[in-house]
Amino acid sequence: SLNISGDQLFEKGNIDGSIQEFRQALKMDPTNINVHNSLGVCYGLQGEYEKAKLEFNSAVRLNHAEVMAWYNMGFIQMLNGDRHKALDLFFKANAINQDVFEINFQTGRLLMELNQPESGTKFLNRAAALEPASGAVYRYLGECYTQIGKVDAAVAAYKKAIKHNPSDAASLSAMGCLFDERQENPEIALMFCQESVRLSPENGLFHHRLGRYFSKRHRLNDALKEFVKAKSLGYDAAEDIKTIKDRKK
Repeated sequence: SLNISGDQLFEKGNIDGSIQEFRQALKMDPTNINVHNSLGVCYGLQGEYEKAKLEFNSAVRLNHAEVMAWYNMGFIQMLNGDRHKALDLFFKANAINQDVFEINFQTGRLLMELNQPESGTKFLNRAAALEPASGAVYRYLGECYTQIGKVDAAVAAYKKAIKHNPSDAASLSAMGCLFDERQENPEIALMFCQESVRLSPENGLFHHRLGRYFSKRHRLNDALKEFVKAKSLGYDAAEDIKTIKDRKK
């Protein structure tokens, strides 16, 4: 009952109340693996990573094959900035069960971030097979394929990402950039780039991509506007701004 009420409080966003219920449940049954996992997740959301690790370690000690405890430990390491340790723990979780969406998704995503995109595609494709309606998986697949130079596969992945989430600004921007680089469908490329900026006006990269589109077509005032905006948002566009100003002289 305490486990159920803790879950209910968690779903309502009452993390402190959820923690109290889970802690009380463990006093009654300290061997309950699910409660240790749930309590660890709560601590992780509060940024109390050491407490979270203790709970996940307890779950693993109770059952070494507890796949979600290994995954959760990896996720905590990732949040804490240790991506290599996180990856090792995700691999351990995957060795126990290869059919968990979250494990495959986060492993593939992390491999991409660690400049191992080819390996990342294997896990992301498995994640896509497990949850084919997840737009986020296809977005990261698109990024992986772009990194390894498989442009057609990248475009196909981004199309699926946008199909499942038409408001995915990152996929829209990436698609616009790929179309622009391939010098095809310039009107669609512009539409994608502009829509991404409309959806995420705070993203400097998206403004920079739109600026490059304008620059290639000699729309210098439009390009300068986007590069200046990108720079104001923290994107390194100083050289692009200088180039446009020189071209306008």
